[in-house]
This record gives sequence, C-alpha cells and structure tokens, in this order.
Amino acid sequence: MNYSLAFALAFGTVLAGQAQTVKSRPAAELLAMQGNGNPYSPAPAAAQTYRLAGRVFDPEGNPLPGATVLMKGTNRVVSTDAAGNFTMELPARTANTLVAGYGGCEDLILALGPNQLLLNVHLRATLADGLERPLRVGDFAPDFDLPTTTGTTFKLSEHRGHPVVLYFYPKDGSSGCTKEACSFRDQYEDFSALGAEVIGISSDSERSHRQFTAKYDLPFPLLSDNGGQLRRKYAVPRAALGLLPGRVTYVLDGEGRVRYVFNSLNEANEHVLNAKTILQSL
Repeated sequence: MNYSLAFALAFGTVLAGQAQTVKSRPAAELLAMQGNGNPYSPAPAAAQTYRLAGRVFDPEGNPLPGATVLMKGTNRVVSTDAAGNFTMELPARTANTLVAGYGGCEDLILALGPNQLLLNVHLRATLADGLERPLRVGDFAPDFDLPTTTGTTFKLSEHRGHPVVLYFYPKDGSSGCTKEACSFRDQYEDFSALGAEVIGISSDSERSHRQFTAKYDLPFPLLSDNGGQLRRKYAVPRAALGLLPGRVTYVLDGEGRVRYVFNSLNEANEHVLNAKTILQSL
C-alpha cells in the first residue's frame, strides 16, 4: 500500500474520533461567556440619568408642599409632596440648572454640579401690595372685584358660603392655557357637584375672554385683570425665568380661607386634578 495514503487514512480516523468526543457549546452558553470576563465583549453602557432628591422650604423655613421644580431647557418638572420633598431624574455627568418656584415667592435659579444627589431649596417671598408674605393655607384670600365675560362684576366676598377655585393663567389661546381651561370645562360638573365655583383670571381683555369662552364653550367666568393688579395682590410669581405670567391655582373654602396653592407653568392638567382632590377632602 502507498504509505502516504495509509498515513492520510489513519490521520482522518483520529480526527473523526475526536470530533465525536467534543460536544458543541450551546449558543446561549457562548453568549454568556462573552458577557462574563471575555476581554473582547463590549463594556456595559453607562447610566444616562441619575436621581436627585431634595426638599423645598418657604421663607420662614417650613417644608413647602406644592412647590414646583423644573429643569431649565427641558420638560422635566415635578412638585413637592406634603412634606416638601421631591425627586427628579436628571442627565448623568452633566451640570444642570434648576428653577424652583411657588405662589408669592421669587423663582430661584439653582446651578447643580454633575450627579449632585441632594438639594435643599430655600425660597424668598415676593412682597407686593402690602403683603408681608405669600398667601398660605389658612389665610383669608384678599377680596377683589373684576369684570367678567358677561359684562357683570365678580366680587369675591359675595361668594362666601361655598368653595371657590381661583386659577391664574398666562394667556388666552396659548396651548397650556387652552388645555387647562378645557380640562376645567370637561370636569365642571364635578366641581359643581362639590359646590364649588371655578373662576379663571388673566390680564387679557374682556373681548379676548369672550372670544376664548365662545371658542371653547367654557361654562365658568373669566375675569380680566387688566394691568395685573390682582396678580400682584395675590403675589402670583412670574414663571419661565420671569418671561411669562405664572400659572397658580388657589382653592378657597366657604369662609374665604386658602386651603390649597399650586404653582406650575407646565403641568396645566394637574391644576384641575389637584383642585378637585382638595375639594373632595373639605
């Protein structure tokens, strides 16, 4: 026999025997090996966000519920809970700028370092029209009279005996204000069942209010605060770094006392839902 051919046949037999004794690894096992210590596997992706925890205090140093905290330049916005606490997801490894606000307080701009985990915010009062501090829960709401869309005059003190929801908003026809007004409209029967009046207030003219009311079939009156005097009387702060009139809602009980304050420019629907929740607890 040709020795070269015999050697090739013997070598092939050995390889065939080895092939029968080596078991192939399942694909899942190979993938697991790549993810555990394999120097050629990609590193796990770094976290894109981190959680900031904080607390907001009023000018007297008390925890402040219902304060608004937002990240400048984004739609990230939260409100503090009953103990003044908040948490917020922020971009990791970058410096951030936050804005904190509350009705009757100055907007506070806060520069944060990358991945800063804790933050305490102390707001300062906005003094206006003789008010020594912002309106708080338990205060009597200042009386006023303003023209309505029906040509009559609304005087707050004449509506004692039942709750009143006063919501200050920036401008007729803007997206957030339209959303808020339509949400109050759609849930107006719920507010009526709770015995409450809903009153919208902005600095727009009476003509603008009539057009806004007719376009969206609003069942509650809009008051024209020409010049923003009532806004200053209630110490409603400006929002968006002072560029826009603020969006603040006050819930008053039958005695005319403030039972709830909510300040948020972006969370228009929350004004409606929160006001209804407070009324249900009165």
